[in-house]
Amino acid sequence: MITAWLSIMNAILALLLVGIGVVGAHLGMVPPMTGFLAFLLSFALAVLALLFGLIGLLRTSAPERRVGRPKAVAGLVLGLLIAGPVGFTMWRWMSMPYPEINDITTNYENPPEFVKPPNLSPDSMKYDRDKFKPVQSKDYPKLDPLRLDEKPDDAFLKVRAAANTMPGWLIVFTDPATRTVEGVETSNLFRFRDDFVIQVRPGPDPNSSLVEMRSRSRDGTGDFGVNYNRIRGFFGMLKPPPGGEATPAPPA
Repeated sequence: MITAWLSIMNAILALLLVGIGVVGAHLGMVPPMTGFLAFLLSFALAVLALLFGLIGLLRTSAPERRVGRPKAVAGLVLGLLIAGPVGFTMWRWMSMPYPEINDITTNYENPPEFVKPPNLSPDSMKYDRDKFKPVQSKDYPKLDPLRLDEKPDDAFLKVRAAANTMPGWLIVFTDPATRTVEGVETSNLFRFRDDFVIQVRPGPDPNSSLVEMRSRSRDGTGDFGVNYNRIRGFFGMLKPPPGGEATPAPPA
């Protein structure tokens, strides 16, 4: 009887944590990382529900204990319905071959710096070259600035217009004087926020420009490749490879 109750209670708690984690974070009722951790914890409780449910089925096999069997079955089924999808999702995340880095740049020595990140101090967004450069240079293909055969002011107009058309991007700051564009992209499920900054600089000759970009996640220590692919996707849209189409960044 006790194990049957424990099974159904753990299953219900797991279901509540999934709701708090996914729905709460998506609606902004809880911080993204809190929602993510609640989602992960729901898997542990769902597994406990499965274990207690199996034990409950064995202990309620006797006729005099059959009254507790429905609770054990309910806990077992509900625990399985939660543990299966959540566990598969966790496995997919953990199996992704991405390094533990959440700040990507096209320029290690002089990266674009954030000026007005929403609700954050620019000092908190300084690039940590000693921390991030070794990881990015080791685990990702080289990410060069994008060269455009246009004068810097003309290239900035093109970059700004393109940034305003990117799905999911919210542009929060532009400065024509420094040819800078800053923005934020928010993930669909847990509403994690990534900040990006784009700066157009003079190229090697008067009629060319270099587009430098940096993309950084606000939470966690890894990003599943989102920031690197965001830069590649934007560069691909600005200047597709010869004979190819632009490759958009995957959704965050």
